[in-house]
Amino acid sequence: MKFKAKTTYRKSGYHGCFAALWLVLFLYSCSPTKHFKQNEYLLRKNTVNLRTDQTYADKGALKDALKSVIVQQNNTYFLSAFPFKIWLYNLRYKKFQKDTANFQIRSRIAEKPVIFNESTISTSKKQMQSLLRNQGYFNAVVTATHTTKDKEVVVQYDVNTHHGFLIDTLDYNVDSSDLAQTMLPIWKKKSLLQQSMPYSNGLLSAERSQMVNLAKNEGFYKFNTDNISFELDTSGTKTLRSKKSIVENAANILVGKIKNSRPTVSVTATVKEEENYTAFNRYQYQHIYVYPEYKDNENFRKSYQYEQVIDGITFRYKNKKPLVRNGVIKSKIFLQPKGLYRQQDYDNTLLQLNDLGIYNYARIFLLDGKDSAGSLEQLNAHIILSPAKPYEFSTNFELSGGDLYIAGSAVNASVTNRNMFRGANQFSVSGTYGFELNQYKNTDQPFFQRFYLLSQNFGLNMKLISPKFILPFSINNNRSASPKTVFTIGVNYLDRPAYFRLRNINSSFGYVWKSNNWTTWQINPVFINTLHLSNISDSFRVRMNQVQAIRNSYQENFIEGENVEFIHNTEGRLPHRHTYLRLGLEEAGTLMRGVNAIAKAANDKGLSFNYANYVRLDFDARQYFKSNNATFVLRMYGGVGIPYGNSRTLPYIKQYFVGGAYSIRGWAPRLLGPGSYYNPAAQNSQDRIFIDQSGDIKLEWNAEYRFKMIQLFAGAIGLNGAVFADAGNIWLAQQDPNLPGASFRFNALWQDIALSTGAGLRADIGGFLILRADWAFPLKKPYVPYNSGWVIEGIDFGSKEWRHQNINLNIGIGMPF
Repeated sequence: MKFKAKTTYRKSGYHGCFAALWLVLFLYSCSPTKHFKQNEYLLRKNTVNLRTDQTYADKGALKDALKSVIVQQNNTYFLSAFPFKIWLYNLRYKKFQKDTANFQIRSRIAEKPVIFNESTISTSKKQMQSLLRNQGYFNAVVTATHTTKDKEVVVQYDVNTHHGFLIDTLDYNVDSSDLAQTMLPIWKKKSLLQQSMPYSNGLLSAERSQMVNLAKNEGFYKFNTDNISFELDTSGTKTLRSKKSIVENAANILVGKIKNSRPTVSVTATVKEEENYTAFNRYQYQHIYVYPEYKDNENFRKSYQYEQVIDGITFRYKNKKPLVRNGVIKSKIFLQPKGLYRQQDYDNTLLQLNDLGIYNYARIFLLDGKDSAGSLEQLNAHIILSPAKPYEFSTNFELSGGDLYIAGSAVNASVTNRNMFRGANQFSVSGTYGFELNQYKNTDQPFFQRFYLLSQNFGLNMKLISPKFILPFSINNNRSASPKTVFTIGVNYLDRPAYFRLRNINSSFGYVWKSNNWTTWQINPVFINTLHLSNISDSFRVRMNQVQAIRNSYQENFIEGENVEFIHNTEGRLPHRHTYLRLGLEEAGTLMRGVNAIAKAANDKGLSFNYANYVRLDFDARQYFKSNNATFVLRMYGGVGIPYGNSRTLPYIKQYFVGGAYSIRGWAPRLLGPGSYYNPAAQNSQDRIFIDQSGDIKLEWNAEYRFKMIQLFAGAIGLNGAVFADAGNIWLAQQDPNLPGASFRFNALWQDIALSTGAGLRADIGGFLILRADWAFPLKKPYVPYNSGWVIEGIDFGSKEWRHQNINLNIGIGMPF
């Protein structure tokens, strides 16, 4: 045995040396500098060594910005080491020399080696200096050095920003006394340029835009950014402590460095009319006209035959009977005759009219009126609306496959009436059908006879969305909140011929609105679900009798409750980061318990059917950090469902699952948990097809780094990469003796957490469709009793058996989160 092991080692080592020698020869033949002349050098890398007082997150964004203004950028390197695009270029060097516009060059599949040009360094330093001044670092110092080794050059830029300047005072110099009287109190109260705030040109630009918007909201329609200029004075000797960097101030206090002072800049905002001599005049609406039947390229002021005036607003039609009732359109118009022009009313009108969903677009043309009214100029507003087709049809067809089944398919079709009852009510009907096929193994049957129907599902769902709140009483309705009332009803069947058939009838009634541009609320005062299980096979009935959790999950149930959802999404507010937060609270059973109490008082028996009792809290918190070529995302996701009363678990349709393309990707869908519970026999048999391992509690953490790789067809298709890590699990809220380790216990939480990691590829097609493939494998398995579940030591990518048992391929559409 020893002799054989030694022989195998030598043989393996021989082949390893041969492979290493072949690799060295290959890399030499593809050397990036293979075709360089004697005095030419490859720009290997640009590095930026940054010293600044910025916080960690802001420091990373500043460093990326500095790198982006470097004039001469180096080639792309895979894992910062392998110049694969240069190798591809050198493989067809003669071809690319003649065909410099080749598709592979234009799409950057292959890259010409970047020959170092020393003269670009000084230009890069100037651009860095300019960028830093824009950020408020007026005393920043930028130096650069470059080193040469083996025909390759590395350029290092040393950047010391010193202290950024803080804003000291803000003064105004306004030409017009009328404008000053109206706007100065508002500008001063809402100014972004507060004392001790770090100065930046971006902050100055935001202040200019806000000043314009505030003025437009007070009737100064023609006031614009050209009327505002800023002067900076850094000659003052006053120093201030930063109001922004709370963490830094706390750290300085801890080390006894109380003085955290920075130089200051005084800002003066000068407001002049320039060449626009009406910029300081206030405007009001004289007439408001609405054209609800506009077609492209028409002269809207001559293409109507009928007029109707409602509350001073003139509706102009081609037909006597309008497509949409006037009251519906009027409720979305915030402009009023004789009312002052306000930018927010203009924006809200466009937003609300487009949000109705019955128009291809809405536009507003503002034209000067003929007469003035005292000190106010006049405007005529022409609102044109281009009707969309009354019906929208959509279909999609899906094919799938996986570990649980050989092949699957699904068809979805829907039709939407965009203007039901002529009230811009959207009524949609959708139908779905899908099936999954499996295959008998080790059989002599003909190929097509080996397949059998594993499951099928079909459903019919209807939804009605009204563009207002429908209530039995009147309220002070905030029209700018885009209120909607939503009704839904549907029936869905899940048929697993070998086990059962599950029918789910659902309906809900609720309201949706926005409290601001970033926050959405949804409240359903009532929702109903009924679950009915039929065609139960003997084998599944035995399984239900054996496992209480399965029996409780699949039992016939009536679910009546209410829920509320809060969504806060700041995407678009800041360029380099944004936050997404979703909170949901749902309760079921309180009303039914009251009905049951009344029924008991009447007949001493109460209700004759089961109803669900639970409270469920869901959360989804994400933080996105973005740079020019990469995005880093952190997410915490999960929920807690607490059954009470007669309920031992959450109903099947309300339970939590993990695994798959949008969850913990090291496991297939619904095959992980609950807790440390593990049944090897079920994992390797058809039992796993219908068990759907589920829980009442879910905790999940995800981290993903996404980066750009290759752009094809002038950027129309992008091939991007990602590396990620997922952790979490599900648990039962109450203990089940037949599922050991499945209930939630704080002292076993660390053992129960599953952890996987992996990498993926994403094809971004035109920015509207992302096809995704993620490969992941477990690092920590909760059901492994030793070493706290860690299985890192057993990782063996060279083993076919290990790869088959551990690497999980997930195919998905869109980002996982």
